[in-house]
Amino acid sequence: MKDARHSLVDASSSDVRTFLEEVKTEDHLWSEADLGDVLSHQWSTPLEVDLSGMDGALSQRVSLLAKSKGLLLRSFGDLMEHPKPPLELLELTKEFAKRCICSPHSPVPHDVARVLYFASIATALCRCRKRITTLSDGDVMDGISWSLSRDWLPEGARDVLTSGLEALKDAEEISS
Repeated sequence: MKDARHSLVDASSSDVRTFLEEVKTEDHLWSEADLGDVLSHQWSTPLEVDLSGMDGALSQRVSLLAKSKGLLLRSFGDLMEHPKPPLELLELTKEFAKRCICSPHSPVPHDVARVLYFASIATALCRCRKRITTLSDGDVMDGISWSLSRDWLPEGARDVLTSGLEALKDAEEISS
């Protein structure tokens, strides 16, 4: 695979899987309690703070999507826990998390980014009945299961991931 910082966004699903398996966690930098605190913070962080930083042109789009149809989605938690979240915001969240996983200078720990990555996929599966990844069902199940095994998950994240796993098991109802 090419330099992951520049090519993971365009990488094939097998390259993404390989990279996710190879990325070393920051075990020595973050305690379990720290990771829980960071994820809780990210869960309540305004969407526009992180997502609009991906690209200058996205700032207005994120704002419009977050406020579309009177949803007033203020945070990642609002987005993931909403019964009908905008699919495009879930895709942007997944891409934000993927970039964080790839970056040695990520604004969030890689393990937290992995949870956000799989939570956005799980949310699309269970709330929108759509796939937003080219990863195989097995890889998605593994990622969701890994996320669910983290003791530091906030309850909202655990609920979304569990619902996503259940939706994936009923995959005949999911469209690409």
